Amino acid sequence: MAIYEEVLAWADRLPPWRHDALRRLCVQGAWSEEDFGEILDLCKQHHGIPSSFEPAPQPIRFAVEHFPAGANQDQTVVLRSLHTLTNVGKIPSNQALEFQAQGLTIVYGGNGTGKSGYARVLKQACRARSPGTVYANAYASDYKQLTPSATIDFELNSTPEQAIWIGQRGHVSRPELRGISVFDGDCARHYLQSKETATFQPSALTYLQQLANGLNQTLRPRIQAEISALATDITPFNIIPADTEAGQAVHPIGPTIDLTRARALSTLTLDEQAELARLPQEISEADPTAKATNLDNAATRVDELANGITAAAEIVSDDAIDSRQLAHRSLAEAESAERAASALLQTEDAMQLLSGTGQGPWASLFNAAREYSTSTAYPGQTFPVTDEGAVCVLCQQELAPEAKDRLERFDRYIRDKAAEAAQAARKTWQQIIHSVGQATVAFTAAPNMLESLGARVATLPGEIQCFQEDLDTRLQWLRTAVLSGEWQGRPTYRDADPTVSLRQVADGLRAEAARLRANLDAAALAAKRLRLKELEARRLLSEHIEAIARISKSLAQKAKLQRCLDDIGNTRSISMFAGQLARTYVSETLARTMNDELSRLDLYHIQAGVSSSGDAGAVRLGIQLQECQLDPYLVLSEAEQRICALAYFFAELRQSGSSSGIVFDDPVSSLDHNHRSAVARRIVQESANRQIIVFTHDAVFFGELVSLCQDAQVAPEVRSINYRAEGPGYIDAGLPYDMRKHRERIAYHRADHQRVAASFKNPPRDEERLAMRNAYDDLRVTIEVGIEDTILNETVVRFRDGISVGRLDGVMIVQEADYREVQRLHDKCCRNVRAHSHAAGQQRPVTQPAEFLQDIEEVNTLFQNIRKRRG
Repeated sequence: MAIYEEVLAWADRLPPWRHDALRRLCVQGAWSEEDFGEILDLCKQHHGIPSSFEPAPQPIRFAVEHFPAGANQDQTVVLRSLHTLTNVGKIPSNQALEFQAQGLTIVYGGNGTGKSGYARVLKQACRARSPGTVYANAYASDYKQLTPSATIDFELNSTPEQAIWIGQRGHVSRPELRGISVFDGDCARHYLQSKETATFQPSALTYLQQLANGLNQTLRPRIQAEISALATDITPFNIIPADTEAGQAVHPIGPTIDLTRARALSTLTLDEQAELARLPQEISEADPTAKATNLDNAATRVDELANGITAAAEIVSDDAIDSRQLAHRSLAEAESAERAASALLQTEDAMQLLSGTGQGPWASLFNAAREYSTSTAYPGQTFPVTDEGAVCVLCQQELAPEAKDRLERFDRYIRDKAAEAAQAARKTWQQIIHSVGQATVAFTAAPNMLESLGARVATLPGEIQCFQEDLDTRLQWLRTAVLSGEWQGRPTYRDADPTVSLRQVADGLRAEAARLRANLDAAALAAKRLRLKELEARRLLSEHIEAIARISKSLAQKAKLQRCLDDIGNTRSISMFAGQLARTYVSETLARTMNDELSRLDLYHIQAGVSSSGDAGAVRLGIQLQECQLDPYLVLSEAEQRICALAYFFAELRQSGSSSGIVFDDPVSSLDHNHRSAVARRIVQESANRQIIVFTHDAVFFGELVSLCQDAQVAPEVRSINYRAEGPGYIDAGLPYDMRKHRERIAYHRADHQRVAASFKNPPRDEERLAMRNAYDDLRVTIEVGIEDTILNETVVRFRDGISVGRLDGVMIVQEADYREVQRLHDKCCRNVRAHSHAAGQQRPVTQPAEFLQDIEEVNTLFQNIRKRRG
């Protein structure tokens, strides 16, 4: 165990979690998924992350008692008994498996008999390279609560000792039992490294590489997944200004921010909340520029309203009404003068003129005739044209002297001032009627403006509304007066004109703006703005403090996980140490010892030599095939690779100088016949020097072991494990019944006879018929076994490779009468067994128990006589 002593001394530099991982690996031979979870948890605890288990696992340092199975030349350990198995599968607790202290003990059991349960306990207790798992009774309802256990009697340097093995994680059996070396299929795979399945290493080197690379490959992805799952985005919190006290408390957001200070800053008192609500208005007031501009704009809008009211009032002002009333009076006077002139025109003419001649419509007609004459009918001639041949432009008849005279008088009349004035007055009046009809006295005063005006002059909104109504009333009256000519009852204003107050308000607004601009305090304004920024930052901090706390916690967790990741990946020192050990313990001496073992196992075409894959610590004992162009692992069969592993097992054992016991569990599974023989021969050879225990279900291999023991004149102890009606795990001394020689089977037949006779009834029933058939079936097998071991003198034995020609002389002494007796007894058995079909009409009677006993004795006498004759 020198290599493990070096590992123990070196392990002091490892962190506690790696100590625990190495301990588990050496105790168990491998890590389970549960182990990986706990190892990762221990690594996290080491870097300040609380355990996720309850209770939290605690690291156990790697120590001497955790060394894996290994030989020790200073003491000899042998197993004597494995008994009191509790909760080991379905094996009963009252069974004891005994072993002889020196030489070979063979434990034979078929599949499903419970043999593996006994072997697994020894693998766990003695800590093989691959200890495996011992399972409780999987059919029990409380399976998960059951804990397997067993008692092991052993000798330490010939002194009796006892150990209790308990199948609990972390339980360590008596350290002395590590001297017992165990080999099985799982252990063989542990000798074969990675894809280079024909290379070997001492277990310590394998474990160190797993401690480095195995944990790194398994645990790194889990930690990286945890890191990726953490929320660590800090950009949403950049809205908190970094140049404020709140910002300085959290920026840069990381795992070490002072959350106590940050939480204190995020809490605003009632006074601070009120200050936060008040400061924007105070700042607005403290900064007059914008407000003064607003006041100037408001004054302009008030002036615009006043101008609009003034313009509307002008339309229906007393002056405007008086002007229209005067125009109406002028029209009346002009038309009165026009009528007087018209009457004079009537008196000057000898004939009676048409009514209205000389007045408005007639004057318009005459003026139209004038325009037609001067522009079209007689262009260039003065109207009226009364020259010879001229015609009336209206009736277009030649003008008589009277008509010429009348037309000239009409022209003089039209040219008279009264007619002209009346025409002008009518035109003016029509314009007045049109303008009054189209006139509007509406003006716009928005509700918010009225509200603002009311804040300054309470009565002003009402005055404006009242004035608007008065203007509307006067306009309607004016329209009626213009159309009717009735000017009485002119409406009066109920209240004063509001424009005076509006002008005063506008002047006040401008004066207030001027005062604001004159009273600017830059220092006070800057202080208020800074205070508002601080309070606003603290308000933002209050909204985000919990999220910031979570992010800070995540960042702290990330930093710790990153340290875990770095720690797990820090494997260089382990690899370098493994390399140093490899150069010491993977030696040419070990290679020579293994080559000798390969020869003993009949693998002459295979050689071992020290090799390196190029990885740190990966020096191995490699297999070499002469003149082979491919890597050995691509050429060697599974059986050959298993034999190589077995050779390395023996080589390690020889290097250790140990004389302690060895346990083999099905060492030849899947091997061909030639390899079985070689392994059996090597085991029998080794049994001359130490205790050897072999568990096997292979009848051929069992036969090889027994035959080779006979050839070597050694007597192995044989135990058989059977499955009875009560279940598996029952132990019998000697071979299983089906493999016993005929001499050992006779006693069973006699006991079987007693059992059948005790319950036999006459006349026989189906139960008696069935019992007798079964009995004769077994007796027939005994005859066939006797033919093999007595008649043929074991010249040909099933499951044995080759024929024992030297035993043929014993066959020669068998007489013809012996053959006839064998035939007779065998035929009688065949007539009674179920394996042969009998005619229904025979109605063969059931053999009586006395006759069956007589046949048993006759079989025994037959074979005894032959053996006596053979001497």
